[in-house]
Amino acid sequence: MLIGGPWRPPFPWPLPNGADDLNGKPLFITIKRPSSPRPPKSHLARLQKNERGEWEVAWYGERGAPPEIQPATVEQVGEFGDTTGAKVIVKFSYKPPDEVDIIIIFCRRCDAQDILSSSRIHVRAPLPQNLQGREINSSADPDMQGFASKLKDICCGNPKPFPPNWPPHILFRNDASVVVVPYDNPTVRGAQRLEDLIGQNIGFIYVRKKPFPGGTTTDCGPNRVWCPPREEPFYNVRVIREGDATFIQLTKLGNPSQVVATLPAEVVVEPSDGREIGIMDSIDSPNEPVLKIKWPKIRIIVIIKIER
Repeated sequence: MLIGGPWRPPFPWPLPNGADDLNGKPLFITIKRPSSPRPPKSHLARLQKNERGEWEVAWYGERGAPPEIQPATVEQVGEFGDTTGAKVIVKFSYKPPDEVDIIIIFCRRCDAQDILSSSRIHVRAPLPQNLQGREINSSADPDMQGFASKLKDICCGNPKPFPPNWPPHILFRNDASVVVVPYDNPTVRGAQRLEDLIGQNIGFIYVRKKPFPGGTTTDCGPNRVWCPPREEPFYNVRVIREGDATFIQLTKLGNPSQVVATLPAEVVVEPSDGREIGIMDSIDSPNEPVLKIKWPKIRIIVIIKIER
């Protein structure tokens, strides 16, 4: 879990007037739940400049332990003047296996064109490598197992070409939620090259876009909560080729003949059995995050275009 943003209430810090105003400010909190039933652990990162004027993050973990210092990259686009009345959009990303980043955008209309011309700051940093986290004793941490169980209840009434290979990969963001589940497809298990995957159904995906820039708040529904989609947002994922290009094709899980989207993608066959999901935002194309998915035998990189 990745949390942050010291420039929004109830935090007391003012809006930055440029990247230098972030010097000394905490930017990231990570929370990691271990596979055992022990409490989750957290790390906090403070952005700072060292004596040579270089950006770095100081990660803090276990109480009393010295911080772990990691180099950071800070980019600024545009000049910062009077930010009175500006809206602040904060995008957090995680690039497997060990990099986090944050983009801070100051916009007024906040449509796609306005975002591209607005001032923004981008900070990237590695996660701590050798620092024990601080234990969190709280009953308020997310019930991810409960979410996964509910997902099974909802999705598994729909016909699927192959049995799901649980557990799911889960990614929650302020602008989207994504859950991916690979299939136990014998052809994929035996794949040696990309050509073996062409035309194969490799998994299903749950995608839910959230109102922008208001997060989960909307005028619709009780207590201004985000209304559920009219149709269940579950899609079958198939690898296809058109000419020399590879695409990820999404079809309705309950209706394989209904194509929802065809997205250019990089698909690679890998021997690893690891599972990861991550997303990276670009300071030059903040409306086109790059989704990276890794599951047994396959690594997928796809650009998602988010319409505002």
